[in-house]
Amino acid sequence: MIRPLRTYHFFIWHGLAVLLPALFCLSIALRPDSPSAYRKVGKDDFSFTLTKLSNDTGRLTVELKNSLKVPSCVVYLLSPPQNLLLGKIDHVGSHHFDIPLTTKTVSVQLYDPIHSIEITLTELSYQKE
Repeated sequence: MIRPLRTYHFFIWHGLAVLLPALFCLSIALRPDSPSAYRKVGKDDFSFTLTKLSNDTGRLTVELKNSLKVPSCVVYLLSPPQNLLLGKIDHVGSHHFDIPLTTKTVSVQLYDPIHSIEITLTELSYQKE
């Protein structure tokens, strides 16, 4: 390496040694805040269907039409003694869950366990035969 290149090399590396940490600190200080509250899921994002299979069992179908804005989504069946975890929703499409039917109406909650936020809550009913 010739002398002028050594000089450029020296100044460039020392400049980068000062500039990169300064840019890193500025990027941390000036980063945008993440939203503190997620938007509620609209009626158009989900479709719920409850089908009676037998006297005491049914099938809950949750169809996700648009991708979620939350990192995780689990489905709970809300019943008075305790909530029953049915499964998770992680991609667009239909998700089927077999559930016990003790009453004519059931409450279904979609929940984000990472942020402890309720995504949506809906009540479904089926016709008794």
